[in-house]
Amino acid sequence: MRRLLIVAIATGVALTATIPAAAQKWPAEDWQVAVIVTTDNVHEDGGEATLDGDEATLIAGGDDIWNNADQFTFFYKEVSGDFDVAIVVQSIEFTDQWAKAGIMARQTLEPGSINVLAAARAQDDLVTFQWRAGPGGGSSSERFTPDGASFPTGIRLIKEGDVFSGDWGEGVEWSGDPVTRDGVTSTPPLELELSDPYYLGIAVTSHAAGALTTAIVDVIADTPKAVDPNGKLATTWGLIRALR
Repeated sequence: MRRLLIVAIATGVALTATIPAAAQKWPAEDWQVAVIVTTDNVHEDGGEATLDGDEATLIAGGDDIWNNADQFTFFYKEVSGDFDVAIVVQSIEFTDQWAKAGIMARQTLEPGSINVLAAARAQDDLVTFQWRAGPGGGSSSERFTPDGASFPTGIRLIKEGDVFSGDWGEGVEWSGDPVTRDGVTSTPPLELELSDPYYLGIAVTSHAAGALTTAIVDVIADTPKAVDPNGKLATTWGLIRALR
């Protein structure tokens, strides 16, 4: 299987997948869950997240995480500073080829927030690194179709200052090959500022009006806090609605 480094760098700064595996540890803050939607009501109500040990099950609707506003279930922590975190996407129920699950860093819980996302899609053939650079602005992406890729797929996202990079592979076996859209052209530089505090977590969207998808995700090296005895988190933000 081919693997890639999903990398975006600021001028004069180079990040690779050389950070030791021990650095891949989720912050110790509490897990929370939000169902983020817009006023067009494409999102199917009822998104939730369940945590059982290191395995998270996310149920999500949503038109997409893309364009000027997002619709998805977000299982997140409020954090500050840099990070190096990873998940293994075990499966995504196929509601659309662009149903996706991955790691997101996000400034706010509004649908049009600045964000960075590294994710696998339900088509089981492609990983994507995407971002929205300004509130309510359009989204951009770099994609890679790995030869013979299949679930489970490991996803990693790293923040160092304003520089974001990521990787994918089998579990935590990361590669370091630059991601390109065409196999030749390197991913363009990305320098994106997230002010402290911001939100870091797992994002899932069904990419299908009126339909829910279920994603099973292993959270690598998590330090969970404060969940109820059944491991189920309530939707703390309910339905967050804003004009698209």
